[in-house]
Amino acid sequence: MTEPNVQSNLAVSPRQVGGFAAVGFLAFSEVTSGMLQGWYIPLLPQIGQRLDVNPAQLNWVLAAYLLSTVICVPILAKLGDKYGHRRLVLIVLGTVTVGTILTAVAPSFGIFLLGRIIQGTLGALLPLELAILRERAGASSGRAIGILVGCLGAGGAAGTLLVGILGTHANLTVALLVPATLTLASLVTIAMFVPETTTRATGSIDWTGAALLGTGLAVFLVGISNGSKLGWTSTTTLTAIGGGLALLVAFVVMEKRISSPLVDLNLLTKGGVGFLLGLTGLFGLQFYGAATVSTLYFASKPDIVGYGFGLDSMGIALAITPVPLALMVSSSLADSLAQRLGTRTVLQISALLISIWFGGLIVFRHSLTGFISMGVIGGAGIGIFVALLPALVISRARPEDSGIAGALYNTSRTVAGATAGAMCAAIMSGMVMSGSKTPSETAFITIWSACIGVGVLIFVLVPFLNKLGGKAYQAELPEQLIDLPVRESS
Repeated sequence: MTEPNVQSNLAVSPRQVGGFAAVGFLAFSEVTSGMLQGWYIPLLPQIGQRLDVNPAQLNWVLAAYLLSTVICVPILAKLGDKYGHRRLVLIVLGTVTVGTILTAVAPSFGIFLLGRIIQGTLGALLPLELAILRERAGASSGRAIGILVGCLGAGGAAGTLLVGILGTHANLTVALLVPATLTLASLVTIAMFVPETTTRATGSIDWTGAALLGTGLAVFLVGISNGSKLGWTSTTTLTAIGGGLALLVAFVVMEKRISSPLVDLNLLTKGGVGFLLGLTGLFGLQFYGAATVSTLYFASKPDIVGYGFGLDSMGIALAITPVPLALMVSSSLADSLAQRLGTRTVLQISALLISIWFGGLIVFRHSLTGFISMGVIGGAGIGIFVALLPALVISRARPEDSGIAGALYNTSRTVAGATAGAMCAAIMSGMVMSGSKTPSETAFITIWSACIGVGVLIFVLVPFLNKLGGKAYQAELPEQLIDLPVRESS
């Protein structure tokens, strides 16, 4: 059975015309966001040398950002639902600019990490912008979201190449300041040209719930992230994981009892968003679990360890570029494919492409050309998934809950990414070459094989989208309609 596209005959409203224009201005900020999210990794050796910190301490460059993100995103998204999404976008861009400048001029590692913590507000940018697009683009929001996600991927590709060049030829301070100029330019552009949303959530902000959710997620992630280093059965690890879960349980209990919760739990159960977040988490295990692993494989020296390609930082930047480039293209086409083939079918194609990617990494692990070419297939699958899932999540929420729904999507990816990192670290520390601490080739094959299995699981679960994924919110106004799912395959 198929569902007709009820939006196909709707006239384009003035609000939607404004939405089409807003996409371009918001897209610039997503290009900047994509660049910034991967900006610091290639510069870690220079950062460590300048601030006199060891490689183990440098892990906090990413960890501090992620922990800040899981705390900030739900709060900022809810504030956007209540006080205006554009207003919160400007606040996010402003704080990210300050944090970025702070990392560039930091006299100590502690100040540098403070800048990274401030930058954690960046995680709320996409959920807030998705809420703007829901109102401004209306029935075309699915296509608009795909464009935004594509720009995020394009920013990642451009940022990887640009930081590789700057890290080699420019002063470190200059290299770290470049993103600040871009975030400031995005702030000015959106302030001048993007209109504010009009839908507002009622009730007060659930600060206690925000504290429980943010702290619970942060403590849980600390336990997961340090499990391999401290030992999974150590008191510290078990206390952190158990304490984080206890805080999250307390959050759920409290949300059920108050009139104005941070997260309406009906959104997760009756609304079907919980199933979609589960799919997002599985995807996060794949994507984030493989990102670092593949980079390590590119850098491994075959004459020493017997595998890898021995690429330097610039070589790695060029080698991984096909992934975000393919992501950019496929995400912009995802909405059109969903209209032609059905959302479930296209999501299954996405899962299949990603699984083929990981299978190809195993098959072509001794061929640099083949290994790199697999990134085109993987990037295409990733682009489809990250373009459709946010639109599906947003479509199942009330307009006044758009921001928090997007935040839940973003947070589920972050939590899954941290979990995947810990799992991959455990595998790589457990499968080492005889007489050394260097991961064996079998460790890489095991991780990629597990990612194939996750892709198969997503493929199997997607057909239940209609039953477990809920239905789109039934808007009162035509311009509030979401065009996903457009046509469900039988």
